Formats: sequence, structure tokens, C-alpha cells
Amino acid sequence: MPIIPAVSRTSRSAPRGRRQVRLAADDLAQIVELALRATDPTARAVLAQIADRDGEGASEVITGILQRTSPRPLRPSSRPRASIATVERVAPAPATSLGEEQARRLAAVAGRLPQGGSVLFVGAEGTGKTLRARWMAHQRARAVTTIDLTKTRDVPLSHLVDAVASATASGMTVHLERAHSRDVEALAALVRARAAPGLLLLETTEAPVDLAVDAVVEVGAPDVAMIAALLRDHLGDVDERVIRVVAALRQGETPRAIEHAVEGARRFAAMTEIGVAEALHAATVQLIGSWPRRRRRDAAVALMQTTGLSQRAVRELTGVSRDTLRRHASSPGIGGGAGARASA
Repeated sequence: MPIIPAVSRTSRSAPRGRRQVRLAADDLAQIVELALRATDPTARAVLAQIADRDGEGASEVITGILQRTSPRPLRPSSRPRASIATVERVAPAPATSLGEEQARRLAAVAGRLPQGGSVLFVGAEGTGKTLRARWMAHQRARAVTTIDLTKTRDVPLSHLVDAVASATASGMTVHLERAHSRDVEALAALVRARAAPGLLLLETTEAPVDLAVDAVVEVGAPDVAMIAALLRDHLGDVDERVIRVVAALRQGETPRAIEHAVEGARRFAAMTEIGVAEALHAATVQLIGSWPRRRRRDAAVALMQTTGLSQRAVRELTGVSRDTLRRHASSPGIGGGAGARASA
């Protein structure tokens, strides 16, 4: 059998017009294009001359190659750069958002601050540090700049210092969330950057040592009055007796836990015909059986002290005996709150 030498596609079939020429040129274009990316400018000039001399076929391909491989100026990334702060204008916050006692304590702290000053809120996660910080910020009725320090770890400290300095110099309030994500030296630099008459608010889970702020607010578990205030904010105009009962039973829970409970009640109410407050009351009462004895006792005592329910009604609701209720009925209300202390 005779051996037939291998021939290219263009050799086996003669070009039949412009389409065949472009097919052959496209095969070569891939190789040329790859080579062009690493060649010197003279090769590009030669190809440009060929394109000028040639007719329609290869010149179109060469022109396309030159366009695709031409050096392009560096462009900034199309990805939007994340802002290190959010700015908002706020109205004064009503005292009901915290409860009258908590609002009074924070107002006293704010009244002792010189020209705005700096305040550090210290407490465990979910205890209401942000709620208190924003309440104090809202009372000034000035614009608030919020910076989440966990989201700015890659931002140079000098940029954060400039942001704090410029915002507070204009009288704004700067709210630094999750300050525990930065070391003490960085926080000290941010505190020093504050300019009068601005207010600087920091919140952290642990008080940094030797951080020179004007006041420290220690945040503990909310008391019954504060929980009732939170429920009013979330539930609106509902039966006040339901508010008092749920607040007494939910004492010791964090504001975040209260919010989750309300959201759960909303979802349940959306699938039934009962209201959100009634759903929250029913869900709370249902949990009583799983509580430890001491928590049930504290809740029962709080019910008597804040709702005016009889010992019999409280016993039926919580299962706590009337003898236990009588022994603890005269005890002061159980539940923490936020204490404030000025520090040098």
C-alpha cells in the first residue's frame, strides 16, 4: 500500500474564498497570539506592516491580535472598597428603650463627661453593650460614625486614627464596636485621637488594662424593668400584664436572647391565629418546666413583686410552692443591670 504523506487541512482542500482564508488564519492566530505576549515591540510593528499590505483576509486577524495583546494600563480593582465606617443621623432615643433606671444611670455618666469624652462599655456578648452605647449616642442627637474593629483588621491604624479624629472634631459621636479585637496600644491611640467636642464610645468583653477613658460602664444581665422595656419596643402596644409576666420569667436573659425569643414568637404567630405577645407568653411558660429550681424560684418571686399576681396564681404558673414564695417574697428584686464608674 502506498504511503500517503500527511498534509495540512489547507493543503487537502484549496481555499474557497474568504471563509477558508479566515479559517486557516484562525489556526495560526492562536499560536501567534501566544507568542506575541512575550515578544518585543518590533515584532508587533512588523505584524502591523503586514496587516497594512495584506488584503482583507489575514489583515483582519492580525488587527484583532494586535488589539487583544496591546498593553493595557493598570486599572483599579473593580471590587468596591469596603468602607471602614458607617455614618447615620439619629434622633434622641426615648428612655423606654432601656428602662427608666438604666437610662437614668447612663444619663448621669454622660453628664460627667468633659466635652463629649470617652466611655468604655464592658460586658459579656449579648448583654446589651451596643444598646447602651447607641442610646447614649442617640441622646446627643448628633451624627454617629460606627466602626466595627473586627472588620478593619487589615486597615492601617493610622487610617482609623484619622477617622476618629476627623469625626469627633466635627462634634460627631464615634462608636467602636468589638474593641477587644484590637490590642491595648491600638485602642489607646484611638482614644487619644478623639477631639473635643466629639464623643467616643467603645464596647468590649474585657476591660483593657490602663486604658485612659473618662468613664467605664459595666454591663451585666438586664433586670426585669429593662427586659420589659425591650419587649415594649419589640411588641409595641400590647397587654401590659403580658409584658410584665414575660419580663419576670425572662429575667437574666440577654437582650439578644430576648430578641430571638420575640422573632420565634412572630414566626409562630404568622402560622396561627394568635398574637405575637400571646405566642411569646405561651412559649415562655412552656419553658418553665425545664428550668433549674433556683431559676424557677427567682422567676416566681419576680412575678409576685412586679405583676401583683397572688401566691396561688404564681404557684400554678411556675410550680414553686407557696411556702417558698412566702420566704422569699420580701427579698429585693433579682437581676443585675449596668453599673457605671468613672475612671481616670
